[in-house]
Amino acid sequence: MIKKALIFMSVALLGVFVACSGSSDQDIVIEKNEEVKDTIVDTIEERIALIDNYSLILANDTTGVHREVAEKLLLAYEDFLKHHSFESISKEYQFRAGELAKAINKPHLAIKHLNGLLERDPDHERAPLALFYKATIVGDMLNEDENAKMLYQEFIDKYPDHPLAESAKESIKLQGKSLDEIVKEFEKKNKS
Repeated sequence: MIKKALIFMSVALLGVFVACSGSSDQDIVIEKNEEVKDTIVDTIEERIALIDNYSLILANDTTGVHREVAEKLLLAYEDFLKHHSFESISKEYQFRAGELAKAINKPHLAIKHLNGLLERDPDHERAPLALFYKATIVGDMLNEDENAKMLYQEFIDKYPDHPLAESAKESIKLQGKSLDEIVKEFEKKNKS
């Protein structure tokens, strides 16, 4: 019994020593296919580190096999927003949560986050892209053509000089048309 207790204490002390030895963020290396361990996070630093770790795994994922990591990253963004919405980085995280939800086919959650950014800070640097993404989601993922047209028009009205303004105009023209109709119009246009 005493021997087991000594072994346990030795392992625990070694763990404390390793944890306290300190490593900078630059020392963190995530191997391919390595998963971030589920841990309880309580501070802003821990939440940012968790988001950064999940983001790094997804950024290095060339095979697209990390759906679970994407889901965890989305939860990490939401947890951060729940606890730290007053932090300046929270608006960027809200935008990224919207992008990520869109990418993993969660259109309603994507719209929730994009709307959150647009409501909190309509002048944010990501606001134009948030509105454009919202229009794209409403049109392409939810197939609500009339609503998508209104959102694209809102984008054009608010950001007429934005690089995506021409795309928004074309999207209005194409919204609700089948791929065959679009191809026929394109071929007809090229013949003229």
